[in-house]
Amino acid sequence: MNARLLEALLFFLERPSVTGEEERLCDDLASRIAASPGWEVERTSNNLAVRRLAPDPARRRVVLAGHLDTVPEPEGGLPVRVEGERVYGRGASDMKAGDAVMLALLEGFPWEESRFEPIFVFYEREEGSYAENGLETVFTESPWVLDAELALVPEPTGGALEVGCVGTAQVEVVFRGRSAHAARPWQGENALTKAGRFLAALHEREAVEVVVDGLSFYEVLTPTTARGGRANNVVPDLFRINVNHRFAPGKDRSDVERLFEGLTDGEASYEVWDFAPSGPVSLENPLLQELISTGLEVRPKQAWTDVARFSGRGVAAANFGPGLPSQAHQEAEYAELALLEECHAHLVSFFRHN
Repeated sequence: MNARLLEALLFFLERPSVTGEEERLCDDLASRIAASPGWEVERTSNNLAVRRLAPDPARRRVVLAGHLDTVPEPEGGLPVRVEGERVYGRGASDMKAGDAVMLALLEGFPWEESRFEPIFVFYEREEGSYAENGLETVFTESPWVLDAELALVPEPTGGALEVGCVGTAQVEVVFRGRSAHAARPWQGENALTKAGRFLAALHEREAVEVVVDGLSFYEVLTPTTARGGRANNVVPDLFRINVNHRFAPGKDRSDVERLFEGLTDGEASYEVWDFAPSGPVSLENPLLQELISTGLEVRPKQAWTDVARFSGRGVAAANFGPGLPSQAHQEAEYAELALLEECHAHLVSFFRHN
């Protein structure tokens, strides 16, 4: 199986697919799946929704959904190469290793022996903005993918099952002052220094542990960008700070707004300009329990993933993939073949009849 998985991973890695440039990979993948007998492929833009030509209506349906895009390569490129058990290339861990496991299952598993009916989704633009994510297009154009009891998203988890996901909000906090000559600052109000207490509070603020179904998620507030000022000799009358807030499952936009009301305390205004909901843990799902029983470690997902999109549509979802979280977006990103084999083996065990 090592050879099949290696070939599938190289298939994805040898076709660069930075966000917005997935067309070539999607073209070749669609052609490859179409050449494999027994499958129906629906394509919209650079998104593929795949199901068997003759699905068994008595079987429960399970979705595997992996994004095709990657972040840009580092300066000088990232050549695809194999060194022992490691395979290097942009997206190797995030998440073409997961895509490779999906493709190997699609092509190599005897689906007539499965106890579940499979649905495969390969989609574009996950690494871009929340609104442009191709999975939303799939949900609109191929709504049957949501007629499932479980969705597995093979984001990098190092072979563990990571349940739920933290939500993420981008919040712009704006401090306003009054401009004046820098030689006479008392004639104005410095918006930059006015933000000092707020920034100091964020600097000292520790991560807040929130336990959900026995699993620890951590809520954090991270200032990421700032801008303001008119000139080097002018007291700044405006200072904008972007804060990325990650929040635990079970919380929503209103919780984010209440938090920032307290943090700004009338000294600044704020706007939640980008918001992605958290994903529930869903450990009560019986199919998820069956997957866990194949011998998986269960951990919380301390990041945002598309399990939240599936959960928001009523489909229980979890993250399970062979990529290494520590390798995501790294300059010399790699995946380990042993983890591809391990994840593939767990999924084969899960899909086979008991």
